[in-house]
Amino acid sequence: MTVFRRVILPLVLLGFTVAGLLNTYADASDVEKLAGKVACGDEPCPVQMTEFSRSPFSHEYVFAVGKSLGRVTVKCQREAILAGDYHCERK
Repeated sequence: MTVFRRVILPLVLLGFTVAGLLNTYADASDVEKLAGKVACGDEPCPVQMTEFSRSPFSHEYVFAVGKSLGRVTVKCQREAILAGDYHCERK
């Protein structure tokens, strides 16, 4: 039991911390592109990101879309809590 408390548990918690930091601060250009495609829907359109927020659990983007520059909010999350591919949906 002491091996678990002194070695394994701290390593697991350190791993969760590193995963959360990577989700928040790592390069997210691929996620931004995916969110832009979701903001447009089925047809290609001009998008301009106006706002974004990133946390360990999700990324949220606000885009000015189309010629009328309507606002669209897109939220992207990983398949698992801190791991897996990102999936985006309009809010």
